[in-house]
Amino acid sequence: GRTIGHGALAGVAAGAAGAAVMYWLVEPSIRTAIAIEDAGSAPEPEAGGHSHMAEELVTRSEQVWFGLLTVLVVGVLIGIAFALTYRFLRGRLPGHDSVAGSAMALAGLGFVAFTLMPALAVPANPPAVGDPATVDLRTATYLGAIVGGIVLTVVVVAVARTRKLEPGMRALAATLVGIVGTAVVFWVLPDVADPIPADVPAQLIWNFRIASMAQLGVMWLVLGAVFAALHAPRPRPPAAPPADQPARWLRSAGARIR
Repeated sequence: GRTIGHGALAGVAAGAAGAAVMYWLVEPSIRTAIAIEDAGSAPEPEAGGHSHMAEELVTRSEQVWFGLLTVLVVGVLIGIAFALTYRFLRGRLPGHDSVAGSAMALAGLGFVAFTLMPALAVPANPPAVGDPATVDLRTATYLGAIVGGIVLTVVVVAVARTRKLEPGMRALAATLVGIVGTAVVFWVLPDVADPIPADVPAQLIWNFRIASMAQLGVMWLVLGAVFAALHAPRPRPPAAPPADQPARWLRSAGARIR
C-alpha cells in the first residue's frame, strides 16, 4: 500500500507536469493545425453570401480542459503501474543499490519502451495531418513498437546484468544488442508515414512532434524523481534513553562510593 500510494502521488505530479507542457507547448501547434484544417474544409457560401456551419457539440476550450484532465488521470494510472513494477523488479534494475538510481533507471527504460520507440515508428502528427484510412494500421504499428520496445529493453537489461561477461564487455554487448535490436524492430514494422499536405508548414509538424516528445519525457522524468523522493528510506531518530536512566546512574554511583 505504501508503494502504491507513492506511485499514485508521483503520478499526480507527473500528470500535472505533463498537462502544463501540453497546455504551453503542444496546444499552440494543435490550434494552428486546426485552423489550417478548417480553412481547407470551409463550406462554399450559398446564394446571398450565407453559409451554414454545423454547430459545435464540444467547444475547443472544453476539449482542451478534458485533455488536460485526461493527462492527469493517465499520469496517476501510470504511476500506480510504475510503483508495482518497481516493487517486483527493483533488485533487477540498474542502479538497484539506491532508490533514486533504480527509480530513475526504471523511468528511463519506460521512456524508451513506451515513448521513444513508438514515436520513432509512428511519428506524432497534428490534426491536419493523417489519412483516416490508415488509422487501424498506424494503431497496430504503434502497439507493435511498444511490444518490441519492451522486449528489447528486457533483453538489453539482461545482457547488461549477465555474469558471463566482464563489466566493460557487458556495457559494450548491451549497446550492440540495443542498436541491432532497434534496427530489427524498425525493419519488421511497416512504414505508416502519411504524406504531409502542401498547406501544412513543415515547421508546424516539427514543433508538434518535439513538443509531444517533451511532454511525455517530462512526465517520465517527474514520475521517477518524485517516486524516488517519496520512497527513499527516512533516517530514524536516535532512540530516547529510558526514563529511569538518571536514577539508575545515581544508584550505581552510590554503590561504587560505598
